[in-house]
Amino acid sequence: MCQDSSVISTAERYRRFAREAAPRSPIYAAWSEAIAGDDELLALIDTLPVADRQPVLVLTAARFTGLSPRGDVRTWLEGEWDAVAAVARARATQTNDPRRTGPLIAALQGISGPIALLEVGASAGLGLLADRYSHVFAGPSGERRIDPLDGPSSLELRCELGAGVPLPGRMPDIVWRAGLDRSPLRLDRADDERWLRTLVWPEERARAAQLDAAIGIAREHPPHLVAADAVDGVAALAAHAPADATLVVWSPAVLVYLAPAERDRFARTVAGLPGNWISLDGRRVLAGVGERADESLPGADGDFLLSRDGHPLAVVSPHGERIDRWAARD
Repeated sequence: MCQDSSVISTAERYRRFAREAAPRSPIYAAWSEAIAGDDELLALIDTLPVADRQPVLVLTAARFTGLSPRGDVRTWLEGEWDAVAAVARARATQTNDPRRTGPLIAALQGISGPIALLEVGASAGLGLLADRYSHVFAGPSGERRIDPLDGPSSLELRCELGAGVPLPGRMPDIVWRAGLDRSPLRLDRADDERWLRTLVWPEERARAAQLDAAIGIAREHPPHLVAADAVDGVAALAAHAPADATLVVWSPAVLVYLAPAERDRFARTVAGLPGNWISLDGRRVLAGVGERADESLPGADGDFLLSRDGHPLAVVSPHGERIDRWAARD
C-alpha cells in the first residue's frame, strides 16, 4: 500500500504480510515467507513499479497464471515470471467484497432517502447492490434481519455488532447507483470475472460462495460502471445523480491506494458536492478522520474506521463482517 511502500523493504513487506495473513491463509503466509527469504525472487519483484509489488497482487497474479494452492511459489515465480509480472502490471487488487455493504447499511441509517449511491473504486460494482442482499445484524441486544423490498435474497450477509452498536432498522431506498473505477471489472468478460474470483484467498470457501452469489445478483441487476480516475471523475459522475435523491459517495478501502496529496484532493472534492460521503479506511489513511477517532474511538493504528462526512462513526473489520464499536448515534 502507498504508506508502506516507501519506508520498508520488499522482504519486510512480505514478512509482515505473512504474519498478518497467517490466520486467514496459511498458504499465502507460507508463500510470502518463502519469497521474503529468497533474494532472487525479491530482485524479480523489485523490477515492478512500487505499487505493483504488494503481496496480494503478486500472489493473485501467480495464481491467475496457473499456480496451484499446492504448488511451489519459488518454482512458479522463477519459471513464469514474465507472465506473472505482466498480470501484476495490468491488474489491481479490486477485491469487491460484498460484506462491506453491512457497514454501509449501518451508516445509511442516518441519511434520509431516496439515495443516489456513487461508489468509488467500484471494481465489478458488487458494493452498489447493498439493497439487493439480505443482511443479518447480530449484537448483544438481539438480532435483526433486513431483506430487499421484493423478499429474501440469494445472498445473506451476516454482520456481528459489538456492545453499544445500534441495530440497523431499515433497508435504504437506493433509486440510482453508479460506480467509478480506473479499470472496472466487467462480468461479461471471462478474464475479468476470473480475476475477481482469484482475488479470494485460497482457503476462503465461504467468501468464495458469497462472491458467487453476488455475481449472480449483479448479472440480474447490472450496475452502471464508469472508467475514470477517483479524484477527477467523481464530480462528473455525481452530476448525473437525480436531483430529488440524496447523493451518497461511498469509498470502501480504496483511498489507501492514492498518494496522500491525492487523498486530500479527493476529500476536498467530495466535500464540495451536495449530499454525504461514507468511507471505510484504515485509521491513518484520512488524517482528519483518524485524529477525530483518537478522541471518540481510541484504538490501534491498524483499526479500520467507518466515517460519514469526515467524522468517525465506528471501528469495523476491514471486510465489514463486524462493527466493533460505535461513536455516535443519529
